[in-house]
Amino acid sequence: MIIRSLEALEYDWVRQRVADEAMSSLGKQLAQTMSPFSFRAEAESALAKVDEAYRCLLRAGSPPFAGVTDIRPALSRAKVGGVLGADQVLAIAQFIAGGRAFRQFIEHAATEIDLPVLSELLAPMADLRRTEQEIRQVVSDDGQVLDHASDVLLQLRSERRRREGEVRTTLDRLLRTHQKLLQEPIVAMRGPYYCLPVRVEHKNQLRGIVRDVSSSGSTVFIEPRAVSEIGERIREIEVLEEREIERILQQISAVIATVSEELETNVALLEQADLIFAKAGYARRIGGKRPQLTDGVWRLHGARHPQLHPAGVPIDVELGADFRLLIITGPNTGGKTVTLKTVGLLTLMAMSGLFLPTRRESEIGFCRDVFVDIGDEQSIEQSLSTFSSHMKNIIQMLQQVDEKSLVLLDELGAGTDPAEGSALAIAILDRLTQVGARVMATTHYAELKGYAFHNSHAMNASMEFDLASLRPTYRLLMGVPGRSNALAIAQRLGLPDDILAAAREHVAETDVHVEELIGKLEAANREAERLRDEAARAWEDARAQMEQLDARETALDKELADVRERARNEAASIVEKAQQEAERIIRELRQMRHTTVKDHELVELRKGLEGLVPERKASPRRSGKVSPKLSVGQRVRVISLGQKGDVVEVAPDSKSALVQLGAMRMKVVVNDLEVLAEAVEPVAISHSKKRVGNKDVRMQLDVRGETVEDALMRIDKYLDDAVVAGLARIVIIHGKGTGALKTAIRRHLQGHPQVKTSEPAAQSEGGDGATVVSVRI
Repeated sequence: MIIRSLEALEYDWVRQRVADEAMSSLGKQLAQTMSPFSFRAEAESALAKVDEAYRCLLRAGSPPFAGVTDIRPALSRAKVGGVLGADQVLAIAQFIAGGRAFRQFIEHAATEIDLPVLSELLAPMADLRRTEQEIRQVVSDDGQVLDHASDVLLQLRSERRRREGEVRTTLDRLLRTHQKLLQEPIVAMRGPYYCLPVRVEHKNQLRGIVRDVSSSGSTVFIEPRAVSEIGERIREIEVLEEREIERILQQISAVIATVSEELETNVALLEQADLIFAKAGYARRIGGKRPQLTDGVWRLHGARHPQLHPAGVPIDVELGADFRLLIITGPNTGGKTVTLKTVGLLTLMAMSGLFLPTRRESEIGFCRDVFVDIGDEQSIEQSLSTFSSHMKNIIQMLQQVDEKSLVLLDELGAGTDPAEGSALAIAILDRLTQVGARVMATTHYAELKGYAFHNSHAMNASMEFDLASLRPTYRLLMGVPGRSNALAIAQRLGLPDDILAAAREHVAETDVHVEELIGKLEAANREAERLRDEAARAWEDARAQMEQLDARETALDKELADVRERARNEAASIVEKAQQEAERIIRELRQMRHTTVKDHELVELRKGLEGLVPERKASPRRSGKVSPKLSVGQRVRVISLGQKGDVVEVAPDSKSALVQLGAMRMKVVVNDLEVLAEAVEPVAISHSKKRVGNKDVRMQLDVRGETVEDALMRIDKYLDDAVVAGLARIVIIHGKGTGALKTAIRRHLQGHPQVKTSEPAAQSEGGDGATVVSVRI
């Protein structure tokens, strides 16, 4: 990548912003030397890593980088046999611990977030926990060699402390015994020597060595002989201690040298990881979106320059798909140069693996080179005018540009005669079009607007200008050339009308028509954008309503499911109660089998069962209809009870009737009856006649193969049903077998209260394998 282009697009500013996000000196150094990748695959790989780091920052927070520093100088020294200082050894231990903490953070985050690329990046990291432990056994957290680093060092330091204690004891004793000789009762250090401040007139009364004299000459600093002897031993111990420390550090340096290659690998990996997270941190700071790299196609949606305030006006730019050349026109200070810099800098950022400050995901064409000619290149030193400087730069471009290049030209052809400048600009654009490069150029020349209309590879664009406020809106309008607006601005600012009229006379008629046409295009474009915005808002409203309907439907489905579940639970509860009540009634019937069962007792038991039926809304009584004409023997249904029965008696006023409901008779009003079938024959049904129940009970019961207990229980229930249904004769089939079941059943029937008689069946009904029972009804 051309260095001049990086400087023109202020790429260093982005480098510094990324470096500010780095958490270690390694990442900061790498960010400050960052540059766009040379191959698309490298940039896409970097974007994938930043994407994972971005998601990791959002969900797991920032990773730990404590202790991660650049230890490569120390490693280089250790590899050639040099001895590392205690602080360097400690830095290596802290680096190992910091790298391990970072790797553990990524491994833990990978259990909740999909981080395949980062996990693969850190896979080669070596676990040097053992080396760290060896260092920790030698060097303390404050960078000092520990006493227990060796037995010799422990012995030397113990002796030194003991000797220093002897010195303090001796000095304390001398301070007490020679207080009158001293200028003041303190111990003064003169270099490494412990001295007493003795008055000069008493210097011969204290045996020792004079180490110093005060500036006034009144005080002599004497090291007592008893102390000097101990001090000599202390200094000798210190020399031995330093030698032992150097030996220990040399030993641990050799250990570090054996793993120097693994440590250098870890340094490189953590350096890369810190840069990746720095890029992710910068993306989070600017609200960046991951770009998609393409082959020469740019589609930027809501892009803004990173140096602009987030409230700045974003731009939408397209290049490279339907056209390769974009010519941007518009007034000065309207944002043309900023647009060029935005596209150029965002291209460099995407090629460097950085997210972009765009409204949504955008496409960036991957380039081999980005050529830039922006700004005033006038140079007094080199005797270059603005035009000469631009031409020199463009000539260098034309020698290197190809179809993989992005070319950004600001004020193409400016700085010379307009006619010649526009002709030269068209020729340069023709050459760039032939080469196949992607080009964005800004200009004020009207000829270039027409050139874009005639060149199938070119497209016009302009920076919008508000004539009412005389201010640029900084919005880029694709497909619309810009107007000069010079006369309109002059009129708005108060230029006299006669001067404006004279100026318009000098403007060519074709230019006036072009300006009018451009004005109509701008108006049509604004109207199209307004309609598009309205359609977008309508679509958003429709989507919101659809989401509300979906949510309401989901709530209704849930409510319906809850209602059904409650209904199932209530039904199950009702069935369970009915079963319990039925069992209770069966038990009472069995208890009554030895006594005569009266009709009202059976009716009470039946009411107990009917009370378990869930309460239903009664069918609406017939209103406005003629009451049914009843006669004895008709089959009817009691509407309020939902029960079927037979008419036994009709009241003289025909307003009520006595209805036989199984074993129960009930007086019912006529309006509560529904005729189901006419009487077969008009015979009176008296209590002594056979009663017809409303339950379908078969004439025979088969209990073959059952145990005696189960068979007797079924027979009891069957007899109850026969009584209720009014069956006078039934047959129980029990088979012959061993005779045990037959004997038990016949013995049971002989004393049953609901059995009149029981006898073996006729040969046609099963003979001795069945028993005919006459039921007491």
